[in-house]
Amino acid sequence: MDKQNRRYYARIYGIVQGIGYRPFIYKIAKELNLRGWVSNIDSSVAIDIEGPSEKVEQFLIRVIKKPPKLAKIDKVEIIEKDFKEYKEFKIKKSIQRKSKLKFIIPDLATCNECVEDIFDTKSNRYRYAFTNCTNCGPRYSIIKSFPYDRENTTMKAFKMCPSCNEEYISQDSRRFHAQPNCCSKCGPRLILIDNRGNKISCVDEIKETANLLKEGKIIAIKGIGGFHLVCNAYDEKAISNIRLRKKRPHKPLAIMVKNIKKAKEHCIINIKEEELLLSTRKPIVLLNKREDSKLPQNIAPKVNKYGVMLPYTPLHYLLFNEGLDTLIMTSGNISGCPIEYENNSAISKLKDIANYFLLNDRDINTPIDDSVVKVIKNNEVLIRPGRGYAPISLNKNVQNKILACGADMKSTFALSSDGIVYGSQYMGNLKELDSFREYEKAIGNLEQLYDYNPQVIAADMHPGYLSSIYSEKKDEIKYKVQHHHAHMASCMLEKNIYERVIGVIYDGMGLGLDNNIWGGEFFIGNRESFQRRGSYRYTSIQGGDSAQENIWKIGLSYLDLIRHSRLKKQAINRMKTMVKDDIEITCKALKYNINCYKTSSVGRLFDGIASILGVIQNISYEAQGAIELEAIAAEGNIESYTYSISEDKLLIVNIETIIQEIISDIEKGTSRSIISAKFHNTIINITIEIVCKLRDEYGINKAILSGGVFENQYLLINIIDKLQGKDFEVFFNNLIPTNDSGVSFGQVAVVNEILKKGV
Repeated sequence: MDKQNRRYYARIYGIVQGIGYRPFIYKIAKELNLRGWVSNIDSSVAIDIEGPSEKVEQFLIRVIKKPPKLAKIDKVEIIEKDFKEYKEFKIKKSIQRKSKLKFIIPDLATCNECVEDIFDTKSNRYRYAFTNCTNCGPRYSIIKSFPYDRENTTMKAFKMCPSCNEEYISQDSRRFHAQPNCCSKCGPRLILIDNRGNKISCVDEIKETANLLKEGKIIAIKGIGGFHLVCNAYDEKAISNIRLRKKRPHKPLAIMVKNIKKAKEHCIINIKEEELLLSTRKPIVLLNKREDSKLPQNIAPKVNKYGVMLPYTPLHYLLFNEGLDTLIMTSGNISGCPIEYENNSAISKLKDIANYFLLNDRDINTPIDDSVVKVIKNNEVLIRPGRGYAPISLNKNVQNKILACGADMKSTFALSSDGIVYGSQYMGNLKELDSFREYEKAIGNLEQLYDYNPQVIAADMHPGYLSSIYSEKKDEIKYKVQHHHAHMASCMLEKNIYERVIGVIYDGMGLGLDNNIWGGEFFIGNRESFQRRGSYRYTSIQGGDSAQENIWKIGLSYLDLIRHSRLKKQAINRMKTMVKDDIEITCKALKYNINCYKTSSVGRLFDGIASILGVIQNISYEAQGAIELEAIAAEGNIESYTYSISEDKLLIVNIETIIQEIISDIEKGTSRSIISAKFHNTIINITIEIVCKLRDEYGINKAILSGGVFENQYLLINIIDKLQGKDFEVFFNNLIPTNDSGVSFGQVAVVNEILKKGV
């Protein structure tokens, strides 16, 4: 063998399939006159390359260091082999083996080239709603098994016409091995029907749908991952109808706008937010409202943000080309239930909400909702993992095979194997039977795709969680992880932190080690274990599950802390004027500790203050009280309320004086916006004081902020700023959600560390 010639076999793992990587590699090999082959093996790309050593080295650097923009390389293996004297370089047929590492690419928004195709009158995809290429289109929602080839997707049902097949096999085509490749001759078709199942006769379903939207109709439109309920965003009556029929009276509705220019007419948008709106993921981005926006108030009542996304399928672009510029685009489901994704089920369950259905005959194998993100201190923060993001794959050196079942609210699950943690899409509230069924199905689906058999199961400590009950049905070894430790560990996993930290976990609720409900915690610990070193004083909340919606019961529970009899009596009398129900029964139940539970939850404290202030008494979606309380907080106010911190075995935050001073402010006529700001500032001051005390005691300078309450931007940003001002290293969740969608990742981190150390 010529010493100047070399042959290498490389395996590249990560997001490397369905993005045009093989033709990219092929072109570089041909350009450098190298020989060998490239192929998909399971979900990796394998390359056998030989030629002059200098050119082979150049090839490998270009392929690995500068891959296609959609690639995400997690691992590369390169082995030198004996020279084989290949005659050419070619793309070989995909191979299916039992490889360890597998990656699924998320669904991708329509690329600019495909947008040009659908508006090009000379293109065979002119006005075709399912146009895609290797750079865009459905992926996770249609894949059934590896390798990612057409026959392993729901597109198997559509045989490509000669023209599409020529593109598919042509290595110079943008659609080379684009698995969902199709056109109007051979691909999926649109069907427009009314809510009684009658097909609407029309020349163009998209034009007819646009006309119906202009007339104030509600249309259930099948998309990549499921159905949306859609109406004209300027039509206040149509929006009210969606709310009434969907039983979603207050929760903000997502909007889709024609382009970035239109988004800027409704919202204040910074550079990072614009980048996210325009990205290939096209998530819903939470943006500050413009005061001069012409949109109706009932889109997002009593909050100061809109959830905005840009078009991400050809169908969206075509609809907006028909004289529309802003649409309500909310999940196609009955409130609290999972998103509908099968035609017959959607027609059955949404017929009383939608006037019409725009269906198609491409099956969705895995339903997936839109992702929701926001920007905090110029960092992307994922709130709901969905289309474009899920399944999440993180290279985090987790070697053990762990199935983490997550929590029950905002549920996700996670799998780990061979260094990678895979996180599922948002699964909703598992208390809804349909959501739990989809949760079970999704776990089975990913286990099949990854050929995955866990060694151990991780679950929440709460025995009543359906995710915990699901874990008990499994035969593998079980580990129970405390809810707030999982929150802390989720951030540590994301930020690659192993040493001890100060954990500040503000949350709604999670079962504590003492069987009380925690949610305002200060931990000292690492991934493996923690010590609870601080907490908000327990408050007895009356009402059990009913208090989650009737938060006036939580408000009354906090008023019960007041020792000043006159203030307490006046506050309760004021509460009677704001609540329709008879509150005397609740007062007596509090007195005799009937149907009460003890909690340190900061989330419940926010609910209580929202009620006491009269912001809201009965909520229709999770954290509504806290969200509306944050929305009214006065900017620039630096005042706060009095609190005390006592120490026995723990640092305990006493909140009685906070409640009393809030009542005094109400009596003085202080505005709700000032009181809200003062309350927020008080929580910030408490946090800083305790974290500083813990640093003095333990010499730890790293602080973790996690838990659902930290979705509150006012709280999060000010705590970060003040801690950094005191020279703390501060970490908060970005890609792993800070809310309960991140719990499964934290469970993986905790159990993996326990297994490593053999505890």
